[in-house]
Amino acid sequence: MRPPLIALTHANVHLDGVPVLHDISWRLEAGRQWAFVGPNGSGKSSLLRVIRGDLWIDRDGGTRSYALDGRPQSVAAAAPLIGYVSPELQERYARLDLDLDGRMLVATGFSDALYLPRRLSEAQEARVGAVIAQFELEAAAARAINALSFGELRLLLIARALVRAPRVLVLDECTNGLDRGVRTALLHFLEAVAHETHVVCASHRADELPASTNAFARLAAGRIVETGSGVPPARRRSAVSASPPRNAPAAGEPLIAIDGADVYRGASLVLRDVRWRIGRGEHSAIRGPNGAGKSTFAGLIAGTIPAVHGSGVRRFGSSGPFDLWELKRRIAHVSDALQTAYDVSPTVERVVASGFVSSIGIMHEPDQRERRRVGELLRRLGLTHLARRRFRSLSFGERRKVLIARGLVHRPDLLILDEVWGGLDAGFRAELTELLHELAEGGTTLLLITHHDEDVPPFVRRVYAIERGRLTASSSHA
Repeated sequence: MRPPLIALTHANVHLDGVPVLHDISWRLEAGRQWAFVGPNGSGKSSLLRVIRGDLWIDRDGGTRSYALDGRPQSVAAAAPLIGYVSPELQERYARLDLDLDGRMLVATGFSDALYLPRRLSEAQEARVGAVIAQFELEAAAARAINALSFGELRLLLIARALVRAPRVLVLDECTNGLDRGVRTALLHFLEAVAHETHVVCASHRADELPASTNAFARLAAGRIVETGSGVPPARRRSAVSASPPRNAPAAGEPLIAIDGADVYRGASLVLRDVRWRIGRGEHSAIRGPNGAGKSTFAGLIAGTIPAVHGSGVRRFGSSGPFDLWELKRRIAHVSDALQTAYDVSPTVERVVASGFVSSIGIMHEPDQRERRRVGELLRRLGLTHLARRRFRSLSFGERRKVLIARGLVHRPDLLILDEVWGGLDAGFRAELTELLHELAEGGTTLLLITHHDEDVPPFVRRVYAIERGRLTASSSHA
């Protein structure tokens, strides 16, 4: 009888002295395609890292074993046979700002190194080209990875993980940041390769698991609390308010007015002739495919990405020059880029307090009023239990929740949420919708960017699309 490909028996894991996995027993048998589900902080990402071999289990009698080629293997021998993609891996590449194009990034999957240690063989070159073509990534593969959108880089990392044709493919929230068409194509591809690759994935959205999934485990508080066959049933989200906020849009000077703006990122023209305005209470959503320029548009609105000289840009009645710190007080902007940049690890309560001065890390000592506001936000978002934890010790989704709280310390005039729903569990997504309703009633205007229709609150009626750098009105949600 063949041993399981991977087996964990009574495994426990501590990180920074905090227990994150408890008494985990799990087996990957031939032909099984697994999904792990559970709320933020339940231990899914830690478990995937244990499976990959990137995280050691405690030395307390628990075991981890591999037999990917039919015989017992060490962690080091098994690792080359396991592909891996996670939000943390993507953050690493974004922070390093490497001088790589997309094709070379995919090619590094053969060695799992940051750079190619040697020239590829003809067969390896052909394999790189085939995987890039499979995902229609030729354009992204020809560009520098530091010039790619979040979704484009995610797809290249998945291609990188597949280039070696791994026996096991470990994917942590792999569809985050991908537009609807790309998500569908990726899930179909994972279903098609299920006969040769065992997919083990984690997701907060049951409808974004491969249809080939035939086993699941649900985690809570670091334990496997349920297992079953097939795709896990979706947990019901709490009801959210569909009623419009009581504060009606106000007439008069718009918060932001853009007239005829072009925006470059490096030498590339990303946005063309943008003409757009938003008044108080005119809550809006932006849709568009990966690489269309949505995040660049958000940066233009927030004042962190400039338009070309001579463009018409007015913020809060002024055409500039703008005080960036005053803009940061009035415009809260939460995004993947912010989460990538926040590469320090103070306590959670100090991360939230850093929003008062818009710093990465704490640059001032919060006063009593500020500490009180931090406590209010942590309670409102259900994060009080994390207050004394170090930021970098949290899961990806938990860190995202903390940065949302950070963005709200000033009760901003304009709140920009750029794809922040990725990595958030269903319960918190529902809670966030209620919070956005409260903020809108309190006078905050919302600008939301998401690839999922269900993430846009029903009271957001203005929807725009960005395609090929041009902004147009849209008749439906993204």
